[in-house]
Amino acid sequence: MQVTSETPDQKALTTHESAAVLGLDEFSLLSRIQAGEINAVRARSGEMKISESELEQFAGHTVDTPSAQESTTLLPDERLGIERAFGGLKANGERRGYKVAGYDGRFTEGEINAYRTAFSAIAGQVEYIKELNQQLRRANQLPQSRDFEINTPQVGHWKICSALLNLKRGDILLCRRGDEFAVVEHLPDDSAYAHANGSAQILAQGNDARQLADEFKADAKLTLEFMASNLTAKAQKIVWEQFPDHRPGHVVAAISERCHQAIANEESISQSQKVGQGFNRGMRI
Repeated sequence: MQVTSETPDQKALTTHESAAVLGLDEFSLLSRIQAGEINAVRARSGEMKISESELEQFAGHTVDTPSAQESTTLLPDERLGIERAFGGLKANGERRGYKVAGYDGRFTEGEINAYRTAFSAIAGQVEYIKELNQQLRRANQLPQSRDFEINTPQVGHWKICSALLNLKRGDILLCRRGDEFAVVEHLPDDSAYAHANGSAQILAQGNDARQLADEFKADAKLTLEFMASNLTAKAQKIVWEQFPDHRPGHVVAAISERCHQAIANEESISQSQKVGQGFNRGMRI
């Protein structure tokens, strides 16, 4: 993985924006960053971005940088895992009257507003990585397209055995051709990346189907961890920029725990406090 620090004059897009430009699933984009196929830059907040020049190489066309940041729509407390905590201790005249899923601490009104704003910005993506993590534990999934063959100039003709991951944009498939097996990513035909690089790519190839599937799932787990870390960095930026006076380190720690739980193997939400390394100190801008 090749990552450089973002410079003040550098034009770069977030991974979410970059995936939209390329027509890729964000999982696919981050897995390519991990594999060193796409170079990334790290913003001061820790969030990953991709330079315009790098995107143009893979998109095959000029990329326009978004002119303004979209505002975040606050989600309902139920979806965000926020509950009233009766009998909470007071802090600076404010009662710590809220608790959130997966975190033992209690929050004041100002702190919970920071949590609402930041977690609303990433909640959909956190739910998505949780869904992908659950898929990795399933067997014999059908591809979304319900096609059972793949035949492209890039990879040739293969029979599809199962889908290892059904992504929002594309599928990652376990395929067979005679005694040979392959893990193949099938990309959306209308994506800029597919137009420039082909609609299918062999990720791994060999004679042992189980070994190929297990190795892919291990790599995919690392990509999900990468996604969770990146989402925490995105939330951290929001908290420190917009709510610097409301215990931002504690708010970020709670969000980090939610992101961690999305990729944990346990089905139940942990109630133990876990402060992610690098995030417990927070970020100052």
